[in-house]
Formats: sequence, C-alpha cells, structure tokens
Amino acid sequence: MLISFFSLAASPGVTTAVLALTWSWPHDAVAVEADPTGGHALEVFDPDGALGRRGLLELTVAARKTPLHHAMSAQLVTLPDGTGRHHLLPGCRSPLESDAVPWTSLAGLFRELKTVDVLVDCGRIRAHGAPRAVMAASDLVVLVLRNDRHSLARAVRSFELVQREAGLTASGDGSLVAVVVPAASQGFPPAEVAKVFAAHGVPVAGVLAKDPPAAAQFADQFCPPRRFASSSLVSSSRAVAQELGRRASTRKALLRSANVVRFPPRPGPPSVRMAPVPEARPMPVPRPNHGGEPDNAG
Repeated sequence: MLISFFSLAASPGVTTAVLALTWSWPHDAVAVEADPTGGHALEVFDPDGALGRRGLLELTVAARKTPLHHAMSAQLVTLPDGTGRHHLLPGCRSPLESDAVPWTSLAGLFRELKTVDVLVDCGRIRAHGAPRAVMAASDLVVLVLRNDRHSLARAVRSFELVQREAGLTASGDGSLVAVVVPAASQGFPPAEVAKVFAAHGVPVAGVLAKDPPAAAQFADQFCPPRRFASSSLVSSSRAVAQELGRRASTRKALLRSANVVRFPPRPGPPSVRMAPVPEARPMPVPRPNHGGEPDNAG
C-alpha cells in the first residue's frame, strides 16, 4: 500500500506523525521523507553521521546505474524499534536537491512494493516541488492538522483545493482522510471535529495523543526514556496505524474491483503477493470533554 501524508500550512508535525505511525505499523513499512523543503529524520536516528549520506538524492544518483528498487534498498535506515521491519528513506537536505528527484518514477516504484507498505511525508501540499505524482498514485491521502480553531477552519475551507492538488478524482470516495495531532493549547473534542469533517466527506481516521516527551524522540534526537513503547503517543499511533491500514486496503480493493487505473504501469521487479491487512475495528473516537480538563487530543 502507498499512503501519502501532507499538511496545509505551517508545521503541524507531519514528519513526527509519519515516523510514529511507521514505528507502530503492523506490517513491514518504509517512511519516506519526501518534503521538498528538506528533511532531518536521518539526523534524529543517526546524529553522529555513522551511516553516511543516505536519502532520495543518493537513490536518484544510484538509479542511473542500477535498477531503482535495488538502489532504494541501499538507502534505507532500519528504525531501532527492535522488529527489523520498519525503515526510513531519508529525504533531501534542501529544496534544490528535491528538484532533481524523479517523483513519477518513485511513485511507480512505491506502488510495486507488494510486501512493504510505504508511508510518504509529502510536507505542505502547495509547496514548490511537492510530490504530487506520489499523492495521485496513493491508495490513501492523509491530511495531518492541528486541533486548533485556525487549522480546523482552514481545513474545512480547503477540501476542494486539497482534492485538486492531490490529484484525487472525487470527493467522499474514501481517498482523503484526516489525522488530528495536538495543539499547544487545549483543542476541540475529537467527536466534534469528526462530526464537522464527516459533513464534508472527509472522515477523521484517528487522533494522536499529546505527548511531548515521546514526540521529541521522532523530532529531535532518538534517545528513548523508559516505557517509551507504552507512551501515550506510541499507543495512540498503533490504533491510528491500524485504522489507516484498514482504510487504505479497503480503497485499494475497491479500485481494483472497478478496474480503475490510477497510475501508468511501469516495468519492475516480479510482483510478490502481499499479505492481507488484518481486519481492524474502527478506532473509537473519544467522547467530548465536558469536565473542563484537557483531553489527550490536545
């Protein structure tokens, strides 16, 4: 499966969300740092530079001499979650490097990886050089937004723009969902946000918990404290990952049954049958907070 993540503006934490979800993904997965403004995820897990230069630019250069899928495997960084199944493909270091990346070819490659799910951090949707070819080829496109008044209002006003920019053909077809991340101040009850978004045909697939110490492990430098694996951020990301996987798998099956071709086929490695995503119940949306205490959604 191929799932793209993006924001509308500012920095609501798309990279942190993608890394947390990849960390908790129930199957083999790769987090791709495709933000055209540049990435820093490699520095989080390799602050001393022991792994050398790896990333999309190096992949692009290596692919001139070797098949693209072989070139990609040499650029992956295994996330230190103890499973050996979750990886990072670091991004470019500047917008200038990003301009050299063949997004159309990479979108075809990501769709060919039948046994690995690909989660792509696309950055801001209207940024120069945004990987629109990747979003258009995705089984699911995810809007990441903060739980605050301005972000939610901007999202509601921008759904039509998002559909067009992401290359989605119809609204309300399950191709676009939202994931809510906490804001600095107390936000709205998740059930209220879900109700407003559902009225516009965009379901809320999940809410990531407010957990600054755990979030810092994916945004600054990975040096996990005790009980990191049971932190509220990691726990909530597991539930959101299950729900996103379920939705992406369902939409992919529907498109296949309807013989919808969303991306031109490209010769590649032999296909391997992908293990089906286990059926998961929809993520329960927390009840509205009437007690005046801050909730976990921010």
